[in-house]
Amino acid sequence: MFDNNLKWMYLSIIYLICSLLLINSPIVNAQNAPAAMPTPTVPSPTAIPTSQSDVTPFLDPYLYALLLVNRTVPGTENRQNKCTYLSAPQPGDGKRLANNTQEISWNCTAGNFCLGPGKSVKCTAGFICPENAAQPVYCCPGYYCNEDATEIHVCPKGSFCAIGSVSPISCHYLAYCPEGSKQANKYFIAVIVLLVAIIIAILFAVNNKADQLKTAKYKKLLNEQKMKYEMSLDPIERKFDIEFENLELILPSGITIMKGVTGKLSHGRTCAIMGPSGAGKTTFVSLLTGKAKKTNGIIKVNGVEENLGKYRKLIGFVPQEDVMLRELTVREILVHSAMMRLPADMKRVDKKQKVVETIRFLELSHVMDSIIGNEEQRGISGGQRKRVNIGMELVAEPSILFLDEPTSGLDSSTSFEVCTLLKNIAHKQGLLVAAVIHSPSPQAFETFDDFLLLGKGGRIIYFGPRDRALEYFNNLGFNCPPKESPADFMMEVASGKVTSSRGADIDLFRAWEEYRTGGKISSHDADEKTKLVSHIGVDMDYEKAPSTCGQKIKIAFLSFHIPFVQLLQDVFYYIVDVLLEFIDLLKRIVFCCMKDPIRETPNIFIAFGLLFKRACLQLYRNRTQFLLDQLLHLGCGAFISLAVSNFTYIGKAPQELCLITPVVIAPFCLMAKDSLQQVGIFMSLGVTFAGISGGGSTFGYEKVVYWRDTAAGMRTIPYFFAKFFADIPRLVIAAAMFACSFILFYPFRSLFSELYLIILLSYLAAWTMGYFLSALVSKEKIGLIGTGFALGWGLVLSGANPKLDDVMTNDVYAHIRWLWTISAPRWEIEALYLKEIDPRKWYEIHNEPLNYTYKFADYPICLRNIAIISIGWATVAFFSMKLFNRDKQK
Repeated sequence: MFDNNLKWMYLSIIYLICSLLLINSPIVNAQNAPAAMPTPTVPSPTAIPTSQSDVTPFLDPYLYALLLVNRTVPGTENRQNKCTYLSAPQPGDGKRLANNTQEISWNCTAGNFCLGPGKSVKCTAGFICPENAAQPVYCCPGYYCNEDATEIHVCPKGSFCAIGSVSPISCHYLAYCPEGSKQANKYFIAVIVLLVAIIIAILFAVNNKADQLKTAKYKKLLNEQKMKYEMSLDPIERKFDIEFENLELILPSGITIMKGVTGKLSHGRTCAIMGPSGAGKTTFVSLLTGKAKKTNGIIKVNGVEENLGKYRKLIGFVPQEDVMLRELTVREILVHSAMMRLPADMKRVDKKQKVVETIRFLELSHVMDSIIGNEEQRGISGGQRKRVNIGMELVAEPSILFLDEPTSGLDSSTSFEVCTLLKNIAHKQGLLVAAVIHSPSPQAFETFDDFLLLGKGGRIIYFGPRDRALEYFNNLGFNCPPKESPADFMMEVASGKVTSSRGADIDLFRAWEEYRTGGKISSHDADEKTKLVSHIGVDMDYEKAPSTCGQKIKIAFLSFHIPFVQLLQDVFYYIVDVLLEFIDLLKRIVFCCMKDPIRETPNIFIAFGLLFKRACLQLYRNRTQFLLDQLLHLGCGAFISLAVSNFTYIGKAPQELCLITPVVIAPFCLMAKDSLQQVGIFMSLGVTFAGISGGGSTFGYEKVVYWRDTAAGMRTIPYFFAKFFADIPRLVIAAAMFACSFILFYPFRSLFSELYLIILLSYLAAWTMGYFLSALVSKEKIGLIGTGFALGWGLVLSGANPKLDDVMTNDVYAHIRWLWTISAPRWEIEALYLKEIDPRKWYEIHNEPLNYTYKFADYPICLRNIAIISIGWATVAFFSMKLFNRDKQK
């Protein structure tokens, strides 16, 4: 009896506990708790269980799962791709509990799901809940469901329906989508790409036809020219004689680069400048033209002491390397140089005639329309390139022509032709021609009128008429063998490899000073120390070993002090140089009508037009290369598209369902499957890599051409904008190629126009990053540095890792938070995320705060910020071009 009472007492306690559990269950009370889901519809109060068998299914999840039945969603039974759901037990299913003969069943209406007998919760958009559904099911791929989750429909033809679709997504005209499509098969994009390629080919054909017409016009000018070869090129109007006295350049370290150089360069004559390595040949030219600051000395131009750099528009400088755009033809290069550097008031037809005369004079008529060429694309020969190199300066009608190693890399025959050409230029036009030359052949050496021989330390060994040089050295006891080249013999004398026949060591520098001042040539003995000092030009104090403690302290102090002083001196000269150029710019702006007294060349607007034309010729001449470049962007977008083909957004399950989910998997139930940010990361990385590569080639591969042009008087502003505007078609087509291939596998939901706008702005930001890098580093390093640059901005500063939420809230990032603000990929990812998530109808998207601190209202701000950052990178690139390598721009 006691045991029976105890048994009933236990049953009563269990009954009471179960009643309290049901009454206070989170499922029942969920409608009163704050939640993101809509308030569930609860039918009439649940009947209180009357036996243990009624309570058991709610306490044992395994038994609960056995009660559910897997059924096909009505309307999909006859489809190959069926959609199934879990149904609550219904009469006839035979669902019973152990030791219970009564069937269990409960019902709920369509658009709701049953948590248990009499427990009904409303389904939200993106799910399908047929009648008596026990759990909500994501609307199956290939179907779309009403927003109230009551009906399911087959995706119509011409559209595709991903998982959770509430309306069909149009395939537009880019894909083939049969009925029931789960994704868009956008293979028709290939047709669009092919059409674009055909249009580009047609435009290139039209451009080639225009080039042929220009070629015919210039050939006609050549044929109509009746002048003979000897009569080509009229004498110049302004002639210059340059006198220099005691030119000196001593570094702060005490090393003498040049000392005591005195002489005169006359118009109508050619001068060969020679000397062993380290003799200061190039330094001599730099001191004359004002590119280097002399320590001491006087330079007179036509008898007046002034800086020769003032006349830089009348000075031609031919570098040792053939610095020119290799994609252009001989005619195009010479025409551009003439249009940019000849006087602005000179008629266009006269400038063209000048080009024709130069082409004829340089004997380049037969290769006039041949490209210069490079290592990959064959063009004109090396000797012809040297002629073009000289012709670029001749068409500008200079009064002074300096050349650096014009015969370098040429055979003796071609060297003789080049030197003969220089002689004809000087004699016929009255130019002052000075050439730094190394080991010329005897025939080439004989074409020069004057000869300047420098020794180590930058001191003169001989300077005078070339035909009297051997006589001078013979008088010093240096006799040239009959079969040896005079130029090579005198170089050996300057290097100290030849001994005088007089049997005594000759101080060549002192001998020249005595000869120049009218004294007799004499030989004299000098100890080894004196010879070393006179040849090397180093202060005696630096050659002596310190003997006292004071001298040791002095040497130690100077070893630290001299580099520091030299650095300060370089910084000072740099700042002064920048300020002077800035003041000159302000003067030009204030006095806009003020003309250049030396030579008024075309203004910035005309210069922009000429530079833009040249940039277009350079970029859009080679059809194959242009199409291959665009193919790279197409392939990059295709690979990114394949990588993100399965990235999407799947909304959260209803909260009521998640509350009865096991704790282990509850976080996955409560969170949406959101991989749209990863789509943006992949997209921005691909665009940044491709854009930096494209922008880096704009300036990086022609910096030496830019330096040469600026040294000749070209302004950076029209050059920069001309290159940028010429890049716009390339940039726009590259963005289109990337966008078309990006949507090939990725099931995008935004409008294609919105997606393209984001990609286009992203390309703009990456392109200007490439501008900056190309202005800062060499072309050999831009690939590696560009990769690191893209990874830094596209990954670390993208807001993915570290997460943007942490960056904006964690004090650790307080002082570097601005880096994320100026990161274009950070805004690109947000813009793409907002446009991709907006069309989706999941409840939490439009009723709860978005992930990653993103807001729908920030979309215009994202686009604006990308554009501002692009302008910022372009501005930094411009100033980098102006402020770096200034010594090479003079």
